[in-house]
Amino acid sequence: MNDLVFLPAHQIAKAIRDRQVSSVEVTHAYLNQIAKYNPRLNAIVTLDAENAIAQSKEADKALAQGENWGILHGVPVTIKDTLETKGLRTTSSYQPLANYVPTQDATVVARLRAAGAIILGKTNTPQLADNFQTNSPLFGRTNNPWNHEYTPGGSTGGGASAIAAGLSPLEIGSDIGGSIRVPAHFCGIFGLKPTEHRVSTFGHIPELPETPKTIRHLQTVGPLARSVEDLRLCLSLIEGSKSHQPEVMPLSQQVNPVTTLQSYRYAWSEGFGDIPAAAETKAALQKLALSLAALGCCVEQHNQLPHFDSNAVRDTYLKIYNFELGLSQPELTQFEQQQNYITALRERSILIANIENFLSDWDVWLCPVVPVPAFTHRQPGTPIEVDGCEFPYLTTIGAYTTIFNLTGNPAVVMPFTQSRDGLPIGVQVVAQRGSDMKLLQIAEILTQVTGYFKRPPRYSM
Repeated sequence: MNDLVFLPAHQIAKAIRDRQVSSVEVTHAYLNQIAKYNPRLNAIVTLDAENAIAQSKEADKALAQGENWGILHGVPVTIKDTLETKGLRTTSSYQPLANYVPTQDATVVARLRAAGAIILGKTNTPQLADNFQTNSPLFGRTNNPWNHEYTPGGSTGGGASAIAAGLSPLEIGSDIGGSIRVPAHFCGIFGLKPTEHRVSTFGHIPELPETPKTIRHLQTVGPLARSVEDLRLCLSLIEGSKSHQPEVMPLSQQVNPVTTLQSYRYAWSEGFGDIPAAAETKAALQKLALSLAALGCCVEQHNQLPHFDSNAVRDTYLKIYNFELGLSQPELTQFEQQQNYITALRERSILIANIENFLSDWDVWLCPVVPVPAFTHRQPGTPIEVDGCEFPYLTTIGAYTTIFNLTGNPAVVMPFTQSRDGLPIGVQVVAQRGSDMKLLQIAEILTQVTGYFKRPPRYSM
């Protein structure tokens, strides 16, 4: 099959089931692609080639005997190196875990295996998934397939780079401030941050193995892929509660049988808060809004939301983030930190109510992902330039993503256009909490306007 490694995962799965291609052929195709391109990308840091080949042979044998393991029977996938994989090294790019081999799978990994997927390897991440670039103290830097001098983003940078370059058809990543969405935007692929607590985070590092659970908000686990259909398929496999995490939310799978762009209402923003989007980012959102309006859709711009103070939102996010991750705040007593945390949770509840109220009038909210496209590799903390003006590193990159970690809303990133430098520019599509499947249904229809995955230049089989 032509361009096998760039097919969406659901098409590969169907081709294997229909015996148009074998799991062995697919696995070898990806291993060849990895051998060809991974040395310059450094996207996959632990490759389990021998086991993947052995499992692919078993998958083909089972299928020949009429046995189907599940919807992803024989499909190789990759996993972010923050998620535990039984018998396969999991480091979270943290030196004390350099040789850590888990004895059990993270919940999402176990569910992919149960659906017939084959774990091809683990993808690069910054130390403990704590950066918007991917430069591991254990494995080194990951490069963006669109330009190796640019970052693929973080912290699921290895996974996004692998998906864009055809090293994997499906990746499981995590997102506590934009770690799925920023790399998807920088690398020109699709990524989903599900509603908070829709997908189990059991087996994700941090927290460190064998330590008490402290991260109860902000963090999500979700897929990165080359199509919306793959995001939807993957979410259907990994979502739902687990005894380890009873707080995982009940699921509503119902979506309306609507199939036209004009059936939905679209709010859009060219940016919000005190960090401006670059001119070409604004132009991309404006172009999308005008295209939808020209097709007869109900589209309305909303840059200033009621009761929304970006500085207060950032402060609330950081209070929760710092407390739950146990980050040192020596200027505060333990009592003061606890009080700040309780106050922040109250503020979060108010913000959730305000955003949900706003979204009650709109099916989706179209927003920028990051104020700028991907930027060149740099020291963390280096200011980010937006149209000639410098802004703080973390504040700028996470300006439009951390808010939805705080509120817990589902958000999907879709590739849309390119910058003047030929780098991808995506759009972030947000919906009400719990409406993940409706969001993905709308995102699928929106691809009629935004377009589909485009491979980076010079990447082929």
